[in-house]
Amino acid sequence: MKTITFMGNILIFDNVTIMSEKAETTLEKIYLALSSSKQLPSEIIYLVNWDKVDVFVDLKQRGRVTIDGIDEQSLIIKDKENGKYTAMVLIVDENEKVSFKKILDKLHQSKSMNLELYLSIVDKYGDVTYYTISEIKMSK
Repeated sequence: MKTITFMGNILIFDNVTIMSEKAETTLEKIYLALSSSKQLPSEIIYLVNWDKVDVFVDLKQRGRVTIDGIDEQSLIIKDKENGKYTAMVLIVDENEKVSFKKILDKLHQSKSMNLELYLSIVDKYGDVTYYTISEIKMSK
C-alpha cells in the first residue's frame, strides 16, 4: 500500500519527498519515483509543473545535469566535467502567451549569470523543442 503524508508544504509519497518547505518541486525525486515505476497519486498531479518535469526528464535522458532554476519556469544546466553552470532553460507551454519583455528579461538575467539561454516549448504530447536565444547587436 502506498503511503502519502502531508506536513505543511512537504508531501512525502512512499518515502520520496515531492515538495520542499518552500513549496518547490524536487524534480530529481519525482524523476526517480517515475523511473522506478512508482505511480504518483492523483493528488500530486495538481501540485507539480509537469512541463518543467517533461523538460527535466528530456534533458536528463540527453545526458544533461540539470538543477531547479530560479523560478517555476526555468532550469539550470550544469556541465558534467567541470561542474560549472552553462545554460538557463526557459520553459513554456505551446499554448502559453509569452511577452517579448519576459524573454528579454530572461536573456539579460542569464547574461548577468554568464549563462546561455534556451527556450523550451512543450507541446500537448509532452514533446520538447529547444531554441537558442541570443542578443544581436546591429551596427549602422
